[in-house]
Amino acid sequence: MSRSFLAILAAVAAFTYSLFLAENALAADNTGKVVQFQNGGGYTYAEVEVTGGQKVWIAGSQIEVKKGTQVRWGNAMVMRNFDSKALNKRFAEILFVDGWGPVGKQSTATSPHGSYPTPQLGAAPPAAAGTPDGGVVKSVANAGGYSYIEVTKGSGTVWVAAMETPMKAGDKVQWQGGTEMSNFTAKSLNRTFPKIIFAQTVTVAK
Repeated sequence: MSRSFLAILAAVAAFTYSLFLAENALAADNTGKVVQFQNGGGYTYAEVEVTGGQKVWIAGSQIEVKKGTQVRWGNAMVMRNFDSKALNKRFAEILFVDGWGPVGKQSTATSPHGSYPTPQLGAAPPAAAGTPDGGVVKSVANAGGYSYIEVTKGSGTVWVAAMETPMKAGDKVQWQGGTEMSNFTAKSLNRTFPKIIFAQTVTVAK
């Protein structure tokens, strides 16, 4: 796997994680209390309660935890509608972390991004570096610090999400370093996108 591919994947993972935090109004302190957990396939899947009382599912290399354990994790990749064959369970949303462990103890590293259990997302691979894509803005909605852009591309349209960027209908835009996700729900818009591209950067043509 090329370094450029990993760099793009890591950037997209960071973007989707920041979007997840914004959509769910979660603080990015990466700590929480284990509410329940299961082990399977070499991974620990734990539901944790974070600041404000909200709960999220976390998955990483198998570690020793119990109900009530405070855990801390590192970078995370957000997966939606993830099927765990080891647990025979579907998670509506789950964070796969690159390292985690009980607070105050050494973190246990997880496989690098791109080597997690295969998600059943219908996600397309990230675009290769140096190959920007683009089109004409049909509509745009800004919410939660992000722009959700409907773009006319060829004979069809695609949805693209990126950090909030000033633009309007009719503008020509380009994006780079994107990956496609299916059935993504933007809570700030109260809308589910059947398919949407998470772009590393979006620029408006001058």
